[in-house]
Amino acid sequence: MARLRISADRLLDGTGAAPLEGGVAVLVEDDRIVAAGLEAAVPAPEDARRRAFPGSTILPGLIDQHVHLCVARGRTKVEDTRGRTDEELLVWGVGSAERMLRAGVTTVFDCGARGRSGLRIRDAVAAGLGLGPRILASGRPITITGGHCWFWGEESDGEAAVRASVARLLDEDGADGIKIMATGGYSTPTTDPRLSAYPVEVLAAAAEEAHKRGRYITAHAHGVDGMRAASEAGIDCLQHASMIGEGRGWTFDETLARELAARGTRAAVTMMQSVRIQRESGVVVDWRAARRGDPLGVAMWMADARGLLDAGVTLVTGTDMTTGTDPDHGEELILEIEGHVEIGMSPLAALRAATAEGARNLRIEGITGSLRPGLAADLLVVDGAPDRDIHALRRPVLVVRQGMPIVPTRLADPTLRLPLVEALPA
Repeated sequence: MARLRISADRLLDGTGAAPLEGGVAVLVEDDRIVAAGLEAAVPAPEDARRRAFPGSTILPGLIDQHVHLCVARGRTKVEDTRGRTDEELLVWGVGSAERMLRAGVTTVFDCGARGRSGLRIRDAVAAGLGLGPRILASGRPITITGGHCWFWGEESDGEAAVRASVARLLDEDGADGIKIMATGGYSTPTTDPRLSAYPVEVLAAAAEEAHKRGRYITAHAHGVDGMRAASEAGIDCLQHASMIGEGRGWTFDETLARELAARGTRAAVTMMQSVRIQRESGVVVDWRAARRGDPLGVAMWMADARGLLDAGVTLVTGTDMTTGTDPDHGEELILEIEGHVEIGMSPLAALRAATAEGARNLRIEGITGSLRPGLAADLLVVDGAPDRDIHALRRPVLVVRQGMPIVPTRLADPTLRLPLVEALPA
């Protein structure tokens, strides 16, 4: 039995509870947490390897709800994968997975890939053929004929065909969950993100097939009509959830936002796409300047997320990393968490969205997402106190993935710090 005991000044368990301070520790045996809390209460076996990090905070490894591991840095459109071999996609994906892990991301949901490539990347990392986070994969996203990302291979029209697609992906391909395209998307120019792709009854059939197998289902959804249909159908989580309308401008619908909250439909708003590139270019992005009817951009995405938050919608943290320029699989999730703080979430709440709440959304709260005995030893240790200064996430000093210590990559300082609004209640 391999034991690892990590000590630090502070501990955040991921649930949103107040931090433990004044000396803390976590004891790991093989791939499991066996104790976590104040230092005096955590056993210190003589045979345990010990790592001490003064001035640091221990928290759960981070969770990204929306990645596309097959899209490499420097590749700006998902269509680029159409001309690539399966071998190229696999190499890209394993490389992207390692970048994420070294930034402190220990679990991801791959939200769609061509053929079986996403599943093969998952299996390669799980078999130890490359370093990476725990990967849950949807396999091919379900879409109407000619719909968003049709070229990834699961075109399905009508209730019977969609039920068959869900069954095929989960029962035959071994997907961990389902992704369905409820609207068109920006990276498929022949589709319209404002328009619903499926009627409610077809989306409901997909949700029923996934849920009766105990599986998670999420929907790509931009326009108001598609968002409402997905929520009414019982889809667990909306990806993007950007309320666009006439002329592809921002059209926030308060009634819909309240409906999502009442049904318990979560949202991964992926609001920080492209923001790194804008900020590195000196562009100031201030969501408070967003106005209805403005063309959808980072400011509108952030204002949209704040509106959902105000309505009581539970936000979880996802990045997408395909439609923006030059996606960086190492930094993007940290940017997204920082973005949640910029729209008024407390740092503690933003961290919960990226840990315990994220695990609950993916139905893996019994596996990871918080620092509790019996859960997987997925840990992140950062220099500083991220519940006071969220940018401390950019200073990882240790990543532990299922008990395996990983040397992290320190990220660049944030390129722009906007004045934060007063934080909402945690």
